[in-house]
Amino acid sequence: MLETVLEILLGHHRFVITTHQRPDGDAIGSQVALGRFLEHLGKEVLLFNTDSVPSSLDWMEGSENVQTQTTIDNLEAVSRADVFIVVDTNSKERLGKTVGRALDLYQGPVLLIDHHTDPESWFTWMLRDEDAAATGELVYDLICSYNQDLIDPVIATALYTALMTDTGSFRFSRVTPKIHRMVADLLECGSASPLDIYAGVYENHSRSWPRLISMIFQGLTYLHGGKLAYVTVTRHMLETTTVDQEETHGMSDLIMSISGVYVTLIFTETKKGVKVSFRSKGNYQVDTWAQNFGGGGHYNAAGAFIKHPIKQAIEMVIEATPMFFIEEETVALVEEDQAYFQALSSPK
Repeated sequence: MLETVLEILLGHHRFVITTHQRPDGDAIGSQVALGRFLEHLGKEVLLFNTDSVPSSLDWMEGSENVQTQTTIDNLEAVSRADVFIVVDTNSKERLGKTVGRALDLYQGPVLLIDHHTDPESWFTWMLRDEDAAATGELVYDLICSYNQDLIDPVIATALYTALMTDTGSFRFSRVTPKIHRMVADLLECGSASPLDIYAGVYENHSRSWPRLISMIFQGLTYLHGGKLAYVTVTRHMLETTTVDQEETHGMSDLIMSISGVYVTLIFTETKKGVKVSFRSKGNYQVDTWAQNFGGGGHYNAAGAFIKHPIKQAIEMVIEATPMFFIEEETVALVEEDQAYFQALSSPK
C-alpha cells in the first residue's frame, strides 16, 4: 500500500492535510511532517484544522502553518485541491465543524493515513495499520519508501514528537525494536533533543495547574478492588482555576501511576456533554467499552462523547463496565467522596 499511496502523492500537485479536533502530538506531528515532505516534492500544501495547535505543541517548527480560519484563500485552496488527506482519525465527526464544512465543498478524493480501528467508508484510499504505534510511524515509512534523505530536522522533530506522545514516552505495548531504530534515525536526522521535546510537550503548565489537579484528585474514586479509578473534570473546576482544558492531558498517566490501578476513566464536562477518556494497561481492553457510547480507539486507549449530564454519564459508563471486572470487590465511597459526588450533581 505504501507504493500505491506514494504514486498518489507523486501524481498530484495540490493537497490539503487535516486532523482531528483537539489535536495531540501524533496528529500535529504527522500533519507537519507529511506537509513538509510534500513541499520538498514541490507540491502545494494547506494544513487546515478545526482547532488551533495547542500550546504544548506550538513550539514545533511548521506548526505555525496550520490554518483554522475559513478565509477566502483557504476555502479556495480546499476547492482546488487534488487530494484531501486525513491523518490520525478515521471519523468525519472528529474532524470538527470547520473541516466538516470544508469537506462538504470539496468534491475530490480523500486519502486516510491512520492507525485506529474501524475506519468509516467514505475514504477513497487508506494507508492504515492498527498495529502501528502512531500515525507518525506510517508517515515515516511513507517518506522512507521514497527517499529517507528528505527527513530534515523539521520532519525529524515532528515525527519524534508523534512517536513519543502516542507511545507514552516509549513505554506502551506497541513499542518495538523497529520504533527505537526509527527514533535513533530521527535523532541522527537532526531532531530536537528528547529533553527539549519532552519539556515542550509536558513541562509547560500554568501556575494554576496544581490547584486544578488538587481539585480533581479530591474526587478520585476507586472501584473493583482499586483496579479501576476515575476522576471528573467539571466546567466549574476549569472556570474557578482559569485553567484551559488542554492542561488536563496526561491526567491518566498520573492516576495509572498509583499502585494497583489498571484502568482509568476521565470524565470531562463540556457545554454539550461529557468527554470520556478510557485508558488501561495490560490485558484490560477499553476500546470496545468506548464503542458502547459511539466512541472507539485502541485496545488500551479510547474515547467517547456522551450527550448527558456528567452524573448520568458516569453512571452509564460504570454500568457498562466490561466483564473483566465482574465479581471483583467494589470499594465503597467514603463519606467525603460521597459529599463531593453529590456536590457535582447539584445544580449550580
